[in-house]
Amino acid sequence: MMKLLLPLISFFLGSAKNLFKEPGVAITQQLVLHLRSLGLIITSCVGALALFCVGLSLLIARIAGQFDSSESFYFSTSMWIYLAMTVISAGVLIYTLRKDTWLKAMGFEQKPQAASGKSSALESAVALLVMDFVEERQSRRKEKQDQEQAS
Repeated sequence: MMKLLLPLISFFLGSAKNLFKEPGVAITQQLVLHLRSLGLIITSCVGALALFCVGLSLLIARIAGQFDSSESFYFSTSMWIYLAMTVISAGVLIYTLRKDTWLKAMGFEQKPQAASGKSSALESAVALLVMDFVEERQSRRKEKQDQEQAS
């Protein structure tokens, strides 16, 4: 069993180049990098989900315990800790479930869309009007030159 697990463990720990010959090392390294980043994202997602559920359930239990007691309601230190754990794990969960995070882990960088390359409809209309005016002026000049040369 250990003979099967040792190559797999070495694959994820970075010494996978011993398993493959020279031409496949670059491909193997890229594969290992992508698998590591995917493994990290999946582990973070599952861990954040578990911590979110635990923090929320403990917070609800503490609040319910406060309502059941005869004392007045107050936020105890443990409630603040459970609330902080829930909020932080929700943030990590939201980050790990974003499309950009998964694309970055797979090696597909999204390029920012350049707004300067696209012009608005108003800019296009003004540019067409200006070009039409310039062409009309050029044609008038050409007609005047033709009339002057003819006379």
